Amino acid sequence: MSKSLSRNFLNSFANPFGLVVLLTLVVFVGVFFQMDDPGQGIGQKTVAILGFWHQGFFSLVGFTLQMIMILVFGFSLAVYKPINSMLKGLAKIPNDLSSGVALVATLTMVAGLLNWGFGLIIGALLARFVQESLSEKGKFSNPALLAATGYLGMGIWHGGFSGSAPLTVSGSDHFLLEKTGIIPVSDTLFSSFNIQITGGLFLVYLVSAWLMSNRAKSATERPLAIPMNPIAAGDGPHLARVVGAFMLLVILVGIVWGVEEGLSMISLNWVNFLLFSLTLVAFGSWDRFIFSVGEGLKASTDILVQFPFYAGILGLLSASGVILKLSLYIQSQIGPELFPFLSFFSSAFVNLLIPSGGGQWAIQGPILMETASKWNLDYGKLVMVFSYGDQVSNLLQPFWALPLLSITGVSVRKLFPYCFVLFLVGFLFLTLGIWLLF
Repeated sequence: MSKSLSRNFLNSFANPFGLVVLLTLVVFVGVFFQMDDPGQGIGQKTVAILGFWHQGFFSLVGFTLQMIMILVFGFSLAVYKPINSMLKGLAKIPNDLSSGVALVATLTMVAGLLNWGFGLIIGALLARFVQESLSEKGKFSNPALLAATGYLGMGIWHGGFSGSAPLTVSGSDHFLLEKTGIIPVSDTLFSSFNIQITGGLFLVYLVSAWLMSNRAKSATERPLAIPMNPIAAGDGPHLARVVGAFMLLVILVGIVWGVEEGLSMISLNWVNFLLFSLTLVAFGSWDRFIFSVGEGLKASTDILVQFPFYAGILGLLSASGVILKLSLYIQSQIGPELFPFLSFFSSAFVNLLIPSGGGQWAIQGPILMETASKWNLDYGKLVMVFSYGDQVSNLLQPFWALPLLSITGVSVRKLFPYCFVLFLVGFLFLTLGIWLLF
């Protein structure tokens, strides 16, 4: 009985929420032994640490809402009936697995670069529709490979328009403002550094998926996928569409006559404002808009309940002074030449524990930027190096794959081998790119 209880207790940590709780406990212990405590007893030190965690717990409420909104509106647009119908039409074009894989990979990555939530759902739907189309035609197919290529948007998204870290630091009130100042997207997402690396990664993923399709074995099983009902625009008064059109007009006015010029206007709030507007225009009526948003909110529950714990960890590390100590230790162990690689490798690893680009940046960002400031490293490039590590290990992270698995009906066991190959080629390419271009 005791063994059963112990096993059940350990299994409770084998999920995203369990991992963030476990990470919190580890940080508690680490901070306790690393924090300077002149004259403090164990009790006083413990009370202080608990206070740091409590004070930090809701310090990222605004950031949490931004992350929820970017997923919700991306999801809503992906299940919009005209987009759904367009995907079904496109899925009928391929006549073999190789062309199907190329289509799914290309459109998934393009959608992922536009919005990670949009790309995640678009990729899953397209992988499912191509599989169904090939089966109807009696063609050779492989559902697991198609599903893996439908997940590639999550392997490239952080270099695109919804990248959490680069959009966060481009805002006028981000939590690292005093350390780094505003880092415009011209120094991150639209820099030549990112354009070259993200463009190259796009081609590497595409070629790799196509080569795998030529060697893949036929799979005859029929995946048990959930029903996927597209959401049509509403009838009757189109007040939501009018409001959405007005919001788009506000964006246009800001682009033409706004105070901020060029790419400096693009931030996380700007992207969410645009997605909000497009979703209102798409669904027309308020009832349909609310229904679609409600469906997207179901997919965002994990962000809502996990981000406060990430904020608590940030509060622990910051207020205790451990972030500064860790930064100084890193500086003493390696030089500035190797720090970009350490940032990339650590980001890829930590993403396996913290399956959220935004939550991960909240914890790692202060450490990376503190060290970068001491060595006068390029903030923009380092933000993107972090982003590359976060995105590439998504291919090994089952957390965000849950919607894909439900929509396609493919099991993790069959998906993982293909995702692992894509992870390896992406990781090697990004390592080479950082070495050559940083």
